[in-house]
Amino acid sequence: MNLRDRAARHWAGVIAGAAAAVLVAGPLPSRAAGAAEPVVIMPAAPVQGDTLAILVRATLGSTVAVRFNGSPIQAFAEGEGTWRALRGTDPDTPPGTYPVDVVITAPGGGVDTLRRSVRIGPAQFPERHLTLPPSTTALITPKNLAIERAALNSVLGRRTPETLWHGPFRMPVTGQIDSPYGEMGFYNGVREWWHQGVDFPAPAGAPVAAANGGAVALARALPLGGNTVVLDHGQGVLTEYLHLSALLVHPGQRVAQGEPIGRIGATGLVTGPSLHWGLYADGHWVNPLFWTTARPGLTE
Repeated sequence: MNLRDRAARHWAGVIAGAAAAVLVAGPLPSRAAGAAEPVVIMPAAPVQGDTLAILVRATLGSTVAVRFNGSPIQAFAEGEGTWRALRGTDPDTPPGTYPVDVVITAPGGGVDTLRRSVRIGPAQFPERHLTLPPSTTALITPKNLAIERAALNSVLGRRTPETLWHGPFRMPVTGQIDSPYGEMGFYNGVREWWHQGVDFPAPAGAPVAAANGGAVALARALPLGGNTVVLDHGQGVLTEYLHLSALLVHPGQRVAQGEPIGRIGATGLVTGPSLHWGLYADGHWVNPLFWTTARPGLTE
């Protein structure tokens, strides 16, 4: 069996096996008994911070368009006759039920419009209060924010069609997390923002590994992130690694899961040696820990 046949069989099994997880907003189109559900949304009960995988099965050669709550999201071909669209959520995504519309245009021109819905539940996010020295808070200036935004926006808009990751993501370092995803941060008594990743305190100089396979999209010093690496894992999924003391990769380089990409440091807006690890999916900073377990249609 060649790789394309394996991919087609894999995705057919994923969609058929996950059919029970579809959340339906209207009647399903008629289809033969035992046929794969044409649209599956995973996970079945997402909460804020999770990443939705919208899996679509259609006739080979069709085109697929997906909208989430009225906004288009890109669907990528996965094997023969299968597509996947990702939609990130975060603490600013209001809990509630959202429509998902899928338009399938067959090779002959026939159009099938399917509507599903997904309910996103609330998640509990803690608070953290920090007192930062003037030397650190002095980094938060309009100029530095503009530099940071310009550098990151140039790479976070990438939409590489291929899936460069394989299987669950791994933690980039060992040890405990001291600042979780979504934590509401208060700096010197003022709520600044919610935490867009997870932080690992670690000894300076300890190695930092790629969470999964990908291509280096950014490797440079930034005012707030310090020495920063961003990896492109394909299909709008990217990971970032901040505050490094050393960069071990360069833009354009391909890396494998577990390959060293930098070393723990205390550069940028940080109180001591640590790593900030974030995961970006479809324009949202999502919970990276969601990606560290096997999930049908996403990491398995």
